Amino acid sequence: MEASGHIPEWAGQRVVRTNARGRNSYCEPFKAWVIEQALRPGMSTAGLAMRNQVNANLLRRWVQIHRRDADKVAVAPKLLAVTVAAGPVKATAVIQPAPYIEIELGGAVVRVGRGVDAEVLRTVIDALRGTAR
Repeated sequence: MEASGHIPEWAGQRVVRTNARGRNSYCEPFKAWVIEQALRPGMSTAGLAMRNQVNANLLRRWVQIHRRDADKVAVAPKLLAVTVAAGPVKATAVIQPAPYIEIELGGAVVRVGRGVDAEVLRTVIDALRGTAR
């Protein structure tokens, strides 16, 4: 909420067009702003919707879609610092691949060993993604 304690109101254009059945198409900047406001802690979704002339159920749907789409955003891999040595380096040890990898998803840790069938692993990961929502 704003510092004054009042529910914020959008000052710009809300509706792009209204169809023959009276349904509004809202402009994207307004939708993004009202979703951002609705995600603030302590914000009344119904009050925000009423203040900004949007159906409360429609605003809840926009927030739900936003959260679902935010879960799908790929996380960029973290890069490790690498130092390049000048000249050839003699290997003194043989590096063995790890006997398994661990995948953390939805609060669960899946330990995957060598030789796991890719389809079985995909099924397990899809099932965990479904429970994480």
